[in-house]
This record gives sequence, structure tokens and C-alpha cells, in this order.
Amino acid sequence: MNREMLYAALIVLLLPISSQDGVFRVHQNRVIIQEEDSDVLLKCFPTISATHFTLRLANDSALPPDLHFMTDVTQGIVIRAARLSYRGEYVCSVRVNGTRRDSSVFYVSIKKKVRFPPAVCVEVDECVRVTGEKLQLTCNTSNPDHTFITEWQNSSNQTLQDKKTIKTIDGMVHVMSVINFLNVTKSNAGNLTCITKNKAGKNTATVFLRVTEKPYVSLTPLKPRGLKPTVELMEGATLELMVEIDAHPPIQDGRWSTPRTKNTSTYMETLSNIHRSYRQVATLSIKRIRADESGWYSFNAWGANINATTRFKVSVHHVSHPPPPPHAWTSQIFITIITATSFTVMLLFILLGVCVYRCKQTPKYEIRWKIIEVSNGNNYTYIDPTQLPYNTKWEFPRDRLMLGKVLGSGAFGKVVEATALGLEKDDHITQVAVKMLKASAHLEEKEALMCELKILIHLGCHANIVNLLGACTHGGPVLLITEFCSHGDLLNFLRRKAPSFSNSVFHTHKLSNIYRNLMEQQNHENCHEINSYMDMQQGRRSGEGTHGRDSEGGQRDPSALNIQHLLRFSAHVAQGMNFLASKNCIHRDVAARNVLVSDSLVAKICDFGLARDIMNDSNYVVRGNARLPVKWMSPESIFECLYTVQSDVWSYGILLWEIFSLGRNPYPDVVVDARFYKMIRCGYQMSQPDFAPNEMYKIMKMCWSLEPTLRPTFSNIVQMISALLPETSTQQQYKNIQQELTRKFESMECVTDKTNEDHRDKTSEEQCPLTHSNNYQLY
Repeated sequence: MNREMLYAALIVLLLPISSQDGVFRVHQNRVIIQEEDSDVLLKCFPTISATHFTLRLANDSALPPDLHFMTDVTQGIVIRAARLSYRGEYVCSVRVNGTRRDSSVFYVSIKKKVRFPPAVCVEVDECVRVTGEKLQLTCNTSNPDHTFITEWQNSSNQTLQDKKTIKTIDGMVHVMSVINFLNVTKSNAGNLTCITKNKAGKNTATVFLRVTEKPYVSLTPLKPRGLKPTVELMEGATLELMVEIDAHPPIQDGRWSTPRTKNTSTYMETLSNIHRSYRQVATLSIKRIRADESGWYSFNAWGANINATTRFKVSVHHVSHPPPPPHAWTSQIFITIITATSFTVMLLFILLGVCVYRCKQTPKYEIRWKIIEVSNGNNYTYIDPTQLPYNTKWEFPRDRLMLGKVLGSGAFGKVVEATALGLEKDDHITQVAVKMLKASAHLEEKEALMCELKILIHLGCHANIVNLLGACTHGGPVLLITEFCSHGDLLNFLRRKAPSFSNSVFHTHKLSNIYRNLMEQQNHENCHEINSYMDMQQGRRSGEGTHGRDSEGGQRDPSALNIQHLLRFSAHVAQGMNFLASKNCIHRDVAARNVLVSDSLVAKICDFGLARDIMNDSNYVVRGNARLPVKWMSPESIFECLYTVQSDVWSYGILLWEIFSLGRNPYPDVVVDARFYKMIRCGYQMSQPDFAPNEMYKIMKMCWSLEPTLRPTFSNIVQMISALLPETSTQQQYKNIQQELTRKFESMECVTDKTNEDHRDKTSEEQCPLTHSNNYQLY
């Protein structure tokens, strides 16, 4: 637009203002904001004699049909009982000598009338803190507009300093008011009230704060009540005992003690939280109680090195049944027949249900890797692998493949060593590994193997993935040809090399004997637990001799592991997982047993669901209707069935623990039961492995953050571990790692004899203090 056009537009804008000023005297403030149902005054006064003083819309459209107004040449125009639909731009209009003249534009905005006080809510009704602890309370309020106040007051009606966050959602103004006490004192105890008010009134929400000098546990009988609660009931009735638990910090464990051994079919224990309170209620219910179950019942609670016990006296009276009269024998026989028939029918239905259940419980082979197609928060849509294309360039002639010994065997198939002629170039023999199904495989399992083939093609190649080399899909069973890793899986590789590791690092055999005994014990246990399943066996390259075996005669083993190898294995797996994450792929079973080691000691990630019998593998525990590797799973995967890249990071932290403990089972001597799940939910972590530098243990703890968003990405992990490798770290930094491990070994060596002496007198939990709590809580 040129200068002349701008000047013309300015004249057009200025002319109406000057002409209108000659007819009307208009108030300077022409932006009017009024509340719904109130009157709106437009201060426009005709300055000359005129007729037809009225109100119009500035765009000359029709006024709202329900709009009523009054005109007064001395006051202006009053719009009566304004409604929300009256919002708009208005002008006052008169006729002068038959010509319509308009005033300047009035901008009228009608805001919604506040008819109710603001809504208010707090998270809890009561809370408790020990003197010196932190406290944060949040109050959420909402109102149709910004004309309302939100504040906190204590029991003395003093206003507390808060931090407010204001948001507008769907036309409502939401205020989140947060107060923080960095060091709670006795003076803070009492009612803390959140007050919010507007023109229509006010609302309040109160939180009662209790402040104590030290942690405590208090138990109060609820059913029955009293200092010495006693229950009397007849045999066959249902006994219900309830105890209120008032404790801070919350109790770590609570158990009922009964006169007789608990019968799981009739005994039921529950521990629940009271709504909007820190208190809990423990309940014991016994159905069809017997006379011999009379006695003292007690509930014991432990927390913060404090325990408490409350007792109930229960008396169950025996009920004697007199023999039926002679005239009732016929009815008794009829009832017996009906009962027997009903029982038989019910038994048949139960057997049918068991058969159906067993059929559904039969494991099915599926690749655990999942590729994300679309994500919406934690809601993922996965790519259907059956729809992925298969490129025939991967097809390899079946007659050029010579199968060898079995490397691993499972419920669905096996992995065998093989040689391929002309795979890389003509007349060249390549040693490979071949995946195949068993002859008894069903159609679903064949489709699953094809899905695995398509997924590997879709992902592509990477140095730290067991890469696909080819496939045979025509003229026989489907065969997947992959890279051959001569050292087998990482777990058994570490266990084989554990005795020689100490020789290499510390130049002593004392610790190697300890690890050799430990590995023999684990292998003995595995022999009893696993049936029809072999771990991934160590293969051998053509022409490979025996020079790589561990030495027993005091000479150092040239193939022994050192700390560099453990760091490199950690880096290799992180690089492979970072590659999978970049491809939107979730592994779902990251563990040392699913990592192979090549002849050049490169760790490669794989999936051995095909060659593993999870029904007989102790690492896979029944959880719901599935068998899952719960000791490697993140809390959100265990409790919410949620699998993400962040849950793979948690599993990677467990794998690091396996590496730096030289193949020990995670959470040693901890049985997977209700207490294990409670430990995971409460944020307990394994202690530092014997051979882990402090920097690596810090990475493990970062991976085990209960909040998934606080865990590092695989890209971050690759950078952190790379900084510790000799080629990237300073010489002094790597020397510090070696010195750290040497000091740790010396302390281990000093306590070895005493540990052996005390071993027989300790419980399993005392023998292995492997866990401690982190700073995060999972709600």
C-alpha cells in the first residue's frame, strides 16, 4: 500500500469522527463492561435539535429481539437487564433534517453473572508430619471469571504465603494455590484452611495438620471397640476384626496372628487406606469359623523401627445338631440325592472350566519386540507385523545351508549352528545361527516367526543387534539366518568368566574360588528348575583351539575379563537399545540372557522367546494370566501393564547389575511374592554390585527412578558410559576406577572369613541386605 492510499484511508476514518462530534457529546470512555442482568448506560447526548433518538448496531444489523432500551436526551440510552447475547458494537442515532446521524461506536461487553461462590477442593482432610519435615498442600479453586480471591489461613486466622498458578479451561478460571513448609514446627499444627470468595459468597476447605516430635505407630480396634475387645459368636458364623492404623511414616508391614494355621479358603486379610486421610484400616475376615479357632487374635504393625500390637479375644461356641425325627427320614434322603446330584453337576462344570483355562494358559510363541506406530501419551498403537512387507532379496537357497549342533532349544523351536555357502560372496563359507520352529508347530507359531522376520527386516542392521543375514521361506519350514555369536549369551558368559575375572583384576585366586562356588550353586539350582530348555550354548569358530579356557594353575588367563570388558558390554547394549528406541521399538525383555557375545567380544541384543521354555524357566513368574520376568520389569509394567522405552531403561539398569555382579540373579535370595511387589512399589533398590564403579551404580539408580520421566534416555546413557571407557576418559579417571575396585576387593577379602562363620546363623534377608529406598514414591 503506497503513501497516497494510506492518507486516503486516514481521511475516511477521521471524517465520521469529526461529523459525529458535531451532533453528539459522547463520554470519553466508550468501552463498557457490565455484568449480566444489570443496566447498561450509553452516555451520548444530542447537541442540536434532532428527532428519532434511538439505538442501533454499528453494522446496521437488527437489534436482538429481546433487547429493551430507554432514551433520554439528558442522560443517554439505557439498555435494560443486559444479557450475554447483547455483546456488540452500538451507536446512538438521530435524524437531523431528515438525515441520519450516528455517534461514535460504543463497545459493549456483557460478562456472565456470578451466581455461586467459587468451587474449592484440597487433596486430603488430614495429614501428619514429624517436626522438621517438609509439607506441601495444594488447593484448587475455580470461578467463571477472575473476580475472586483465594488464600490460605491457619488456626489463628493468619494469612499464609502461597504460590498461585492460574489457568483458563473451557471458560472457567482455575487457580492452584500451593503452600510449603520447609521445616514443620508445633506452631504449624491445627487447621489450615483454603478460603475462596467472590461476589456471591465464599467456600472453604480445611486440612488438619498434626505435628509430632518423632515417628509413631498407634493401633485402635474398630470392630469390636474397647481397650480389651472381646468377640463371642457361634460356630459357622463369620468373624470380622478391624484395626485402625495411625502411623507416620506409613507402616512397612502389617500381619495378623491367629491361634491356628491360616486357611486361605476361609481367611481373608485386607489393608486399605481411609479416604482423604493418611490412616489405614486392617481387616481380618474368617468365614465358617470353627470352635477350635477360639483364642487370642493379634495384629502386628512395623514401621520406622517402631512396632505396635493390639489383641482380640475370640470365643466360638459349639453348635450341637439333634438327630432328625423318624418322619423326616424320607425328606432327608430326598435332600441328600438332590445335593449329590447338584454337587456332581457342579464338579463337571469345574472340570470343564479347568480344561478351558488350561487351554488358554498354554503359552504361545510371540516376539516380544513391539514397534510403535502412533503414540498419544502412554496410549500406543503398534505396527501390525503381519502387514509389513517381505523383500525377496533376503531369500537364501535352502540347499546351501548346512545345519549343525543345537545352540538353544525351547517349547516352540530351536536355534542351531550352521554354515552358509555363498552368503557374503560366492564360494565363501559363513558361520551363522539359524532359528526354526519344531515340527509340531501350529499355524499361529509359523505366522509369529514370519512376523519376527519382517520386524528384523524393518529395523535394519546395527553393530549391537543380532542382525538378520537371510531367510528360507519357500520349499520347507521357515528358517531365519542370523549372525553367529560364538560365546553364547552374556549371562552364562559372565558366569563362566567370573572365577578368572578376579585373577585378571586383582592377581589373586581367593575371590575366584568364592565366585566359582557361587556359580556351581546356581547351576545346580538351574538343573532342578529347567526342563527341556538349554541356555544359549557357547559356539566355536572353525579352527578355534583351547587356549581361551580358564587357567587353574596360577598363570593369568589371556582370555580373562577385566573392568574394560564390563564397561564395553554396558556401552554395547546401551548403543543397541538406543538404536531400537530410534526405531520406535520397545524390547520388553531386556536382560543378560537376551544378549549374545560375538567372538570379538561385542555384545548384541536379541530375542530368544523362540528358544526358551518360559513355563519351566524360574526367571518368568506367573503374574495374572501370563508368565513375566518380573525381576527385570519396571513398576509401571508390573502394576499397570504399561511398556515404554522408559520401562526398557529400568530393565537395562537390572542388566547393568547382572553385568557388574558377574551374572548373579537380581534381588538374590528374594522370593517373588507379595512382599517383593510391595518393595518394588515402595521404591526399594538393589545395593551396589561387587565390581561396579560408583559412576556405573549411579547410572543404575537413575534407571530405577519410580517416575519414568526422570529416567535417562539411552542416548544419555551411551554418553555417560562412553566417558568412562579408556579411549574417551582421562588416564587418571580410569586409574581411579581400578583403584576403587582394588579397595573394594580388599575390604571384601577382609570380611570373607567372618562372613563364612556367620552365614549359618543369619536369615536370608540378613545375609543379603540388597535393597534401600529411593526418594520417589509410586502412587
